[in-house]
Amino acid sequence: MLKANYHTHTFRCGHAGSFKDEEYVEKAIEAQFQTLGFSDHIMLPGFEQYKYRGNFDMCQNYYNSINSLKEKYKERIEILLGFEAESFPKYLPYYSELINNKIIDYLILGNHMSMDRFGRITSMFGKVSTASDLYLYYELASKAIKTNLFTIFAHPDLFLASVEVFDNDCYKISNKLIELCKQYEVYLEINVGGIRNGKKMIGTENRFIYPTDNFFDIVSLQQAKCIIGIDAHSPYNLTDYDSCIEAVQFAKKHDLILCDHINFKHR
Repeated sequence: MLKANYHTHTFRCGHAGSFKDEEYVEKAIEAQFQTLGFSDHIMLPGFEQYKYRGNFDMCQNYYNSINSLKEKYKERIEILLGFEAESFPKYLPYYSELINNKIIDYLILGNHMSMDRFGRITSMFGKVSTASDLYLYYELASKAIKTNLFTIFAHPDLFLASVEVFDNDCYKISNKLIELCKQYEVYLEINVGGIRNGKKMIGTENRFIYPTDNFFDIVSLQQAKCIIGIDAHSPYNLTDYDSCIEAVQFAKKHDLILCDHINFKHR
């Protein structure tokens, strides 16, 4: 079974269960994880997003709680402190401060949406409807990856979630993204959350919104490194062995380079 999970959310984001941070640790130990990384949706100064991320004033509580658990459980499990962060250009300098000042251990790129220069959310990349949205996804993700601040790309094929036909634009964007992740040593995540949610009809295909076969076929061809991310929003997701086994089977089906652990760039 899995040895590490780096994609774990807490109650602070507003859409996970109201569990204590320690409950995640206890479940991770029960599941015999060697490493548990907390990566809640990043709280951002001057920006609020109800039921998507916690307000900025929750940051210190998050740091204090996870760092306390690191110490308390250090003989039983490695605990890491991170964030899942958007590719908002406005906030890339803030992410750099967090990493360079060693306030956090790592960053996961979660490229869910775009923000305009006024701080307003524009495109939602899980529901793209035009080629321009696809290329905007690539543009923002590539800028974030090139900062060298991110170690994991969460559900990197999110932009395909509602796409009915994997056309030439989808292929080009997938290929370029995977090349870039390989160049900057960013692990591509096989997201268990998408598997937990089950398959649905998208166009004429019954599939997961992610992970997607078309995208990970290219990952396999390029021999880019992958990691399984549980995307836990409840401690019980960590002991959902059926979904985790299905993620491993997905990796085997596509002959992916699947890594157990990550050596983080900035630690």
